[in-house]
Amino acid sequence: MKDENIFKLCITMAGAVSAGAYTAGVLDYLIETLDLWEQVKTKNRTLGENHSNYDHTVPMHQVEIDVISGSSAGGISGSLTMLALTDKHFKSYNRNNKAGENNIFYKSWVEMADDADSDTLEKLLSENDLKEYGEVKSLLNTKPIEVIADRSLKIREQREMPKYASKSLDVILTTTNLRGLNFMVDFDDSGTGPPKGTIITNHGGFLRYKLMNDEFKVGIPENKDDLYFVLDISQEKHIQYLKDATLSTAAFPIGLESRELKISSEYIKRYPRYLFKSDKGITALPPEGDIYTFNSVDGGVINNEPYGIALKVVKEKNPIHVEKEKYAVIMIDPFPNKDHDVEQTGTGIMDIVSGLVKSLRNQVMFNQDGILDALDTSDRTKFLIEPIRKVEINGEWVRPKSELASAPVGGFAGFLNKDFRKHDFQLGRKNCQNFLRYHFALPQNQVGNRLGIEVPEVAKDRFEYSLPPKDPHGEKYFPIIPDMRVIKSFDEQLNMTDYGEDAKIQLLPYPKVSFKDFEKRYKKMIKRRIGYLVKYMLKSSFLSSLANFFYVKKAGYKFVSKALRSEFGENGLLKDE
Repeated sequence: MKDENIFKLCITMAGAVSAGAYTAGVLDYLIETLDLWEQVKTKNRTLGENHSNYDHTVPMHQVEIDVISGSSAGGISGSLTMLALTDKHFKSYNRNNKAGENNIFYKSWVEMADDADSDTLEKLLSENDLKEYGEVKSLLNTKPIEVIADRSLKIREQREMPKYASKSLDVILTTTNLRGLNFMVDFDDSGTGPPKGTIITNHGGFLRYKLMNDEFKVGIPENKDDLYFVLDISQEKHIQYLKDATLSTAAFPIGLESRELKISSEYIKRYPRYLFKSDKGITALPPEGDIYTFNSVDGGVINNEPYGIALKVVKEKNPIHVEKEKYAVIMIDPFPNKDHDVEQTGTGIMDIVSGLVKSLRNQVMFNQDGILDALDTSDRTKFLIEPIRKVEINGEWVRPKSELASAPVGGFAGFLNKDFRKHDFQLGRKNCQNFLRYHFALPQNQVGNRLGIEVPEVAKDRFEYSLPPKDPHGEKYFPIIPDMRVIKSFDEQLNMTDYGEDAKIQLLPYPKVSFKDFEKRYKKMIKRRIGYLVKYMLKSSFLSSLANFFYVKKAGYKFVSKALRSEFGENGLLKDE
């Protein structure tokens, strides 16, 4: 079959809080590069191989985004990618579009909720949510996040899915179900009488979406073995489904408000085959009724790097591609775990409590769905895009402590300053450029079989590179997704005439802030937010007034400002004052 020669691509994205700006930059450059490649391939197809203007340096194999999965910030980016691929007016961020117009990634992750009246942080510190609810639902005001969702996740003028995206594209968003879902495990296989077994509860889960087209009808499929929901994004109701799911996977615990989700009980009943690889002897026990309702927080709590479930779907959809290794999984992870050692826990009671929490967290992550299936030994089927930035120190180029400006304060720093987000978005584009040109590639002896075509020598001459770099005797690699801005990869000849600065992206200067200016603008707002949090948690205006007056506001702000100053300083984000 012709489809068997299509190279399938799975993109999976980790949680990152505000550092999702980095992930967004990666995705923006990836889509732009795929689009440029498709344009010249379309021209070649129109001309025909024998035409004098046919460009034989352009590889004609097909790469297709088939599965996208994400947790938290990665989940948001997954939803944005689905909409970007079908948006008739989508434009990449580049030298011709430095304001990011019609770019859902830039608008959502760089501009966020900024407007002429106030910036995103001012909105996050506003107390209007506390006054409206009369209780504390989160430390920060979540309404700005809803503003971002309303601006981004909306009905757009659609285009046909581009050739580099599958008509059966899956977008998977992880959730953490605070209610939990019960399953009956039957230990009596006699087949007579009522089930005899035990009930187990699962708090992890995922929402899986496809887009309506001539192959997929709206709603839950009739086949009981299929677990997904087909969206019609021309309908406001379906956009709201996607919006609710996206806000759900991004509901950072305590910091941002949890979300209530309502999904079909029929969807829940199909979970066992995905969670336990079989539905034999295992029955989902959703509450009675057609709709199952639960509170959800950040999908990254249980499954922050959802490549297991993504790879499971890839294998389910494309068994022949997987067998012949005509696929690849790209993990975009702004904060990959680099720990090589595990510290010994102390014996004091607080040490034990801290160690227990860490143990439970690590074990949950180790048991995440499908992780062991993902750990196979396939050659060059799994790739990582992580932040890489180098600085010159004493004549040597080294990686600093933190590549991302949004990294401090547990990844929340990007909410504090737009320049942080702009830097990280550009770093994402830069890292993706290098990744596509000099890492996401196949060794010479795998190219024909895995890409499904014989690449012309002139195309190899244009796009092949060697390891070690520029070594004529080094091992040769050919990119899976060729970058049309390249004239010759081997010695980095780039098409500056047609693409200018986009041919070799330069990083923005690493941003620095004045802490005095920061305090001048936000100190009163932070203290006021702290005061209102205490007021609504104590539920007593007299007690809260005393607490705020004598201690809480001052002590709370002192704690916050000390932490911010320290982390900004450690990460090189502070101006000398």
